[in-house]
Amino acid sequence: MIKVISFDIGGTLIKNEKEDKYTINNLANLLNMPYEIVREAYKQVFQKTTGTFQELVVNFCKLLNIPVTDQINNFFHQKFKTTEETISKEDIDLLKEIKQNGYKIILFSNNCCLIKTTIKNKLAGIVDEIFYSFDLGYTKSDAESYKYIENKMGYKPNEFLHIGDTLKSDYLKPKSNGWNALYYGNTDDELVEHIDNLHSVLKYIKKKY
Repeated sequence: MIKVISFDIGGTLIKNEKEDKYTINNLANLLNMPYEIVREAYKQVFQKTTGTFQELVVNFCKLLNIPVTDQINNFFHQKFKTTEETISKEDIDLLKEIKQNGYKIILFSNNCCLIKTTIKNKLAGIVDEIFYSFDLGYTKSDAESYKYIENKMGYKPNEFLHIGDTLKSDYLKPKSNGWNALYYGNTDDELVEHIDNLHSVLKYIKKKY
């Protein structure tokens, strides 16, 4: 039985309405390095640790054995520039309805401490816990993050349902760690359980569970 519903934040509850020019793929092109190597360094430093802007940039460059340049500094300044988060009234109402149906609600996100967020204030009294990778020291790709959340919340793996818009980290990884998962997006893969509208969540749960 599902007792805890977990939501990804960026791209799921907070919509990515503008084209992101500061992706890790663009950073890899800027550095002329393989994407996977740059992605791993970004994850290890920016998503798993905390620090000041300059400390994180220096640690990132050390990991890749490259010098800190104005180009790199500017890239990350732009990437982490403060923007207003938008969560719709309809989605807030959905979370309230889920809460009223007796479920615990958590947010579980791979994020960087440099990104200033107001979502905690916007969802106060609705969301039970917010778990950021930089606080945990682990991302959604790491089994340790799931164990931590299970222990913190006091529920078994099969009592969680995670929902998010990234197939690997929001669907495949949670499932491989014993959680239920629901991909928020379109896919032709019939084996992937998915919805294209968040407001189908309760209907999906009642039908499946």
